[in-house]
Amino acid sequence: MQKVNRKSVYCLSAGAIALLLGGVVTATSTYKTITLDVDGQKQEISGFQLGSVGELLREQGVAVETGDLVQPATSDALAEGTIITVKHAKSVQIQDGTKELVSVKTQAGTIEELIKELSIKLNTTDKTSLALSTSIENGQKLTITRRTEEVQIAEETIPFQTERQPDADMYTGTEKVLTSGVEGKAKITTKIVFENGKEVDRKEDRTVVNDPVNQVVTYGTQQRPIVVASRSGANLTASKVLTMAASAYSMPGGRTATGGSAGQGTIAVDPSVIPLGTKMYIEGYGYGVASDVGGAIKGNRIDLHFDTREQALQFGRRAVQVYILN
Repeated sequence: MQKVNRKSVYCLSAGAIALLLGGVVTATSTYKTITLDVDGQKQEISGFQLGSVGELLREQGVAVETGDLVQPATSDALAEGTIITVKHAKSVQIQDGTKELVSVKTQAGTIEELIKELSIKLNTTDKTSLALSTSIENGQKLTITRRTEEVQIAEETIPFQTERQPDADMYTGTEKVLTSGVEGKAKITTKIVFENGKEVDRKEDRTVVNDPVNQVVTYGTQQRPIVVASRSGANLTASKVLTMAASAYSMPGGRTATGGSAGQGTIAVDPSVIPLGTKMYIEGYGYGVASDVGGAIKGNRIDLHFDTREQALQFGRRAVQVYILN
């Protein structure tokens, strides 16, 4: 009877057991349980043969595109208890200023995170159509308005005014500058706001730097003396010349309104036009003094006294130049 080496039997038995156990492990490890989390929706999956993450996703109908987040990677092998997380990227349209409209896919949670992700620089004056804290949603559109400001500074002259003051010591037609006028200056600050290169607002601020100095001018009100030649050839200086309707009368020795005796040179006037006591020279008559009044002598009329009735009749009625003497 042949003897069996006990050592050989032991090794054989151990090998057989290992083979048997190995078959059991292979069979049981083929079907395992994992957790699949797709955009926050979790489910447990069991009873499938182990493979790669990508194979499982295809089997479960979970589409994955560029920009989507998959953990572990699709090429990684599955293991018991594996948790697979799939976070699909969200599509957002972005209009940045005058640039073309673009579509991006992002994993950002808020508008602020998206702007940082795309390295978009916002100035303090720029505006966004959505608040930076707004949560990202698929299909959103973000408009960025590039807002700039421009300040223009200009200088403006302020014209001076002219003040005119009457001066009775100066003749009419003459003027004198007492104070020379000086123009003022103002600073005009214009703030212009542009949105995407187009002007949308303009504000102007005017600040007076120097006030203007008014010019002061005096002008004469005194009538210039009028120099006329009398019948005797003497030059007469008159302050005023009037054209009046003259009549004639004769009342030698009669009393005048001023208490004197009527005679050659007595002239009846309307005191509201020519004050009593005014010295005159009347063309075609000679010198006289306004020293009498008459009921019919009103307005632009005078009555000239002659020594005789014949002289008065000869003079009659006529228009004359009356020179008011200084």
